[in-house]
Amino acid sequence: IREEGKDTICPIDGEKGAAYVHTLQGDDHVGPASIMISYTWGYSIGDIVDVLTNYCESNNLNPKEVYVWICCLCVNQHRVVELKKRKEEIPFAEFRKVFHGRVTSIGHVVAMMS
Repeated sequence: IREEGKDTICPIDGEKGAAYVHTLQGDDHVGPASIMISYTWGYSIGDIVDVLTNYCESNNLNPKEVYVWICCLCVNQHRVVELKKRKEEIPFAEFRKVFHGRVTSIGHVVAMMS
């Protein structure tokens, strides 16, 4: 995921290295999030695709018109790695504020459960 955005300038901080979502272009690939998916790293990509496909089918939605916010693709992983290298962490209050803002602005969360 990081490889794709390594040479892209991040539109948020202007630095080299962007989130995967910032490498995408065109309405068929990127737009304002319709849903946020809540998952764990234990799920396979196939599991995530199956859940999203089922969600679209169950709600009579065209998958081409459903934009998904998923943290591993929308959070700039380059900055996460940089923080880890410096042995720094994002303070929980800041993380909560950003995450809360995402959830409330999107308005729909699809939770994956085994």
